[in-house]
Formats: sequence, structure tokens, C-alpha cells
Amino acid sequence: MTPEREDAMNDVTAAHGAAAGSPLEAELAAAMAEFASDQQPPHFDPRAIAHASGASRRSRFAVAAGVVAAAAATVAAVVLSAGGGHGERPPSPATATPTHSTAPSAPLDADTVVRGLFPAATLFQNPSTRPRVHLAQVSALFSDRAAFTRVWGDGGLGATCGERADGVLAADPANVLFYRGTTLLDRRASLTLDPVTGRITGITCGARGSQPGDATVAARYGHPSATGRNSTDCGLPTPSTWLADEPASGTVVHGWTVTLDGARPFKLTIDTAKGKATTTCS
Repeated sequence: MTPEREDAMNDVTAAHGAAAGSPLEAELAAAMAEFASDQQPPHFDPRAIAHASGASRRSRFAVAAGVVAAAAATVAAVVLSAGGGHGERPPSPATATPTHSTAPSAPLDADTVVRGLFPAATLFQNPSTRPRVHLAQVSALFSDRAAFTRVWGDGGLGATCGERADGVLAADPANVLFYRGTTLLDRRASLTLDPVTGRITGITCGARGSQPGDATVAARYGHPSATGRNSTDCGLPTPSTWLADEPASGTVVHGWTVTLDGARPFKLTIDTAKGKATTTCS
């Protein structure tokens, strides 16, 4: 008999006392007690079970929250990209629907407006250069379609106050003069720009008055037989039309930013004392 079984028998014996049955019954009872002691169920700890259950719920919640966050990030990327957000656009989900920006366009500066409108108008007035003008791009310089229709007029003549011109001298958007060849026309234009968007809302035309223009610029680009006209500036060919804007004033030396046929602008510096004009190419 094992010590454990002997202890169990003693416990049974003490419980039943002298009234107990035969030694065989005592032996059987002790064996059952030993089996029961070896087969105890696992320890039950309510706190441990609650902790495990909570951890499982938190794990499921974390997975769900991660899915929601990923979806929100995808939507934000699409919205930011569609609205002109910063950086490169992450790949869109396969089920995403292409979107278009509804954000307002960036404001235009006055130089952009002048260099967009007047070269387009003078090129459009010449049948040989008209195909180079994209009216949709010109229309984007205006606050709305109605403003474009009013200012552009018949074949771009509205922008040059009804005169056919191939040269434009713009001290600023409110002080614009026109040339045909080397002749300074007796018209003066003033553009009205939207204070928020910088786009054109209207034009006012009137007599040139005492505005002198710039004979040096007109002689360089407005006369087909002039030396400057037959040469090239900054690698550009002989122009059909020209624009001089953004004046740089000085007592002896002054200058303009020149755009030939709508190409990339460059600086023209005029030294009246030496009778010399030089270009600075960008």
C-alpha cells in the first residue's frame, strides 16, 4: 500500500470510526480518494479569465480600428490629391472613382495677365499666326466667360481697343499703348483686374493723349528693315508681334521685359546716352 493510500484510509477510518465496514471497503474508499486527488480540475481564477477576455476584445478592436484608419487615410489622400494637396499621390484603391478638383485656381499676377493677353490678341489678328493661339488658355485669364467675350471682342480687336496692332507697350495693366509697325497708335487701354483672383473683368479704352511710348523699342522690333528687326534676340527669330512690359526706369539707362511672339521673355536695357540697346537672356 502506498503512503498516500494509507493516509486516505486513515482519514476514512477517522471519519467512520469503529462503525466502518470491512478492511476491503476501507481500501476501496481510499483508492477513490487518491484518484479524485490526482484528477482535480484546473485552478479557476476569475480575474485571469476576465483579463484574457478583455485582451481578446482589445485585439479585435485594434484590428477594426486599423482598418478604419487605413480607409480614412486613403480617402484623405484622394481628397488632398484631387484638391491640389502636397507631395506625391499614393496609389488609389482599385474601386476608387476619379475625382476632379473643385478648389479655386491660384490668383494670377499682373505680368502673367499682360503677357498672356496681348501677344495672343496681336497674333490672333494676323491670319498667318492665328492658329498658334489657344482661345481656351486665353479665356482662363478672365474672371468668367462673359468678361472674355466683352474684352476679346471681334477676333481679339477688343483687347487692342479696336485697332489692329503688332506691338504693345505696357507700363502696367492700366497703361497700355499699341503700335502698328513703328507707328504709335492713338489708343490707350486700361485693364480692370479682379482684386482677389487677379483675372480680367473688363477693359477701358480711350485716347492716348500725351503718352510718348518708346521709339527705341518700336524701331528695334517694329520696323522690318531695321537692324534689330532682322537680327535675333536671345535665339528667337524675327518676330511677328512684340510686347514690352515691366519697365525699369532710369535717367540715362532704362529697360523693359520683352516678349516676342509670346515666347519666353527677356530683359532689354536701353542706354540713351550711348544709343545702345542690349539684351539679357534668361
